[in-house]
Amino acid sequence: MVSTLSLANGLTLLFAALCLWTMAAQSRGGVTTLGRVALPGGFALMATLMLLAGVFEASFLFDILWVGAFAVGSVIGRIRGWMLSVQSNREAGLVSLPATIDGFIAALALAALSGIDFTSAMLGEALIEPGYVAAASALCAGFLGYRVLVIALRVVRPTPPGNVSRAA
Repeated sequence: MVSTLSLANGLTLLFAALCLWTMAAQSRGGVTTLGRVALPGGFALMATLMLLAGVFEASFLFDILWVGAFAVGSVIGRIRGWMLSVQSNREAGLVSLPATIDGFIAALALAALSGIDFTSAMLGEALIEPGYVAAASALCAGFLGYRVLVIALRVVRPTPPGNVSRAA
């Protein structure tokens, strides 16, 4: 069952578009603030939760799919966050990221899924079952969320002093 077109579908599409827009700027690489690095993950999480709320005929299978997809995306995002070469300037609060395409692809997939949800609501029939759309978006949000979480952890974590001798 698909809900009728409502403000929630439009907001989901808006959050996904904002995720794509902020991730497009970030995927080019360069120096930015930690807050701007976190924006795509936050927008992705909001879009995913709204897509999950749109699943009216929920079943145990869709719940398992959603949680499993979020867990898989989180693990992949965590690994990717550790693989990126990130440099930070703590005094200025800036982060230098390399140019990557992985976050942009995840944001593009989330925008496409939100577009499918919007189109389904507009037509009144599901192009893809809403439970599967929510699960796929959870994969994208888990990836983007944990990717930025690891980057933030790497930036704010204190580095151990290099040449400190132990007391005898």
